[in-house]
Amino acid sequence: MRFHKEIVFPGRLDDVAELLADEKFRRAVAERAGAHDVDATRTEEDGVVVATVDSRQPADGLPGVAKKFIGSELHIRQVERWTSHDHADLDVTVPGTPLHVRGTVTLEQRGAETVQAVDAEIKVRVPLIGGQIETMIGRVLGHVLKLQAVVGAEHLAER
Repeated sequence: MRFHKEIVFPGRLDDVAELLADEKFRRAVAERAGAHDVDATRTEEDGVVVATVDSRQPADGLPGVAKKFIGSELHIRQVERWTSHDHADLDVTVPGTPLHVRGTVTLEQRGAETVQAVDAEIKVRVPLIGGQIETMIGRVLGHVLKLQAVVGAEHLAER
């Protein structure tokens, strides 16, 4: 399933790029989304900034079909490899499942705001119910991005 979402941050592209790789910010977004266990790291490899978030949260609010697939806890591992200040390769997995989200994250300055665009392919290789789970994952991803915009605006206002 193709996924596209744009969110807007109030600030300069360089500030938003730095924010998106910030461990404290990533932890705050995951916790706002309901995660109870979050490990956020930032590393640099040959000029590439790698932002990783490994989070766990109860699967209570998910539909029954998803709980059968995922279990009682949703474990998400998200890795963004920022090859420049305005482009990252995105890789999201739910360890132990055949779910994979691959795509890109781009930033574009538009006046006083920065627009983050996420373009990805959501794949769940499970016969019969894979499409339903892909749709649900798309909704969850969209919700988390909206939270990211809110938390991002709060963090940018503090700078």
